Amino acid sequence: MFEIKLNKCLKTHLETLSSENITTEQQEQTISNGEINRYIERESIPMSSLLSIFNLHWQNCPEITMKNLLTPLHFKFKEKRKPGEGYSKEFKEQLDKLRLVEQENDYQRLVNREKETNSLVHVKEGDELDLSPAQINKQIKEQVTTIFNILLSVLSVIFAIWYWTGTSMRVEIQYRILLCLFFGILVLVAEVVVYNSYLNKIDDARKKERSKIEKKKVIKTL
Repeated sequence: MFEIKLNKCLKTHLETLSSENITTEQQEQTISNGEINRYIERESIPMSSLLSIFNLHWQNCPEITMKNLLTPLHFKFKEKRKPGEGYSKEFKEQLDKLRLVEQENDYQRLVNREKETNSLVHVKEGDELDLSPAQINKQIKEQVTTIFNILLSVLSVIFAIWYWTGTSMRVEIQYRILLCLFFGILVLVAEVVVYNSYLNKIDDARKKERSKIEKKKVIKTL
């Protein structure tokens, strides 16, 4: 993540060490002169390398202390590598081609995928439609909810008619039953007609969308 930035004192001692002749035994235990020169050129050194050099060459030198070497202390952070940095021209062109192919595949999957709607999809005979288990489950839930709402509307109207004819009109029991049945059936038929009209509109809109001609245009040939 970061290295020790070479100050004047540390850089001087490294240059002196680089110019000295290091024995074969020392070369096996420490960093080579080439690596020391690279540290001098980039003006920074890892802490582990500095400790290795200090323990082998400067530990027994009273005039060279770690405190002196690290005064003043500054850190040099490694630059973050940018995406695509160092890529060759041919490799970048290949990446662009792969990106275009992936975009085309995504588009085709989007076009061929069955459009999901928030409403119930009405499927008639001869209408081919492949539904996923999630879509089938969604349709079942919507159908159950619709049936529950219709029954709730019918029962609410029947209860209202029964209560109204019994408290306000004082109608006889047989007429009250007939009125409840009449208005209950009337509301039921109205709900079914409205619901079927709603499904037919969805079906017509879906067929119209499928009948549209897709126009394709070649932008770039791979």
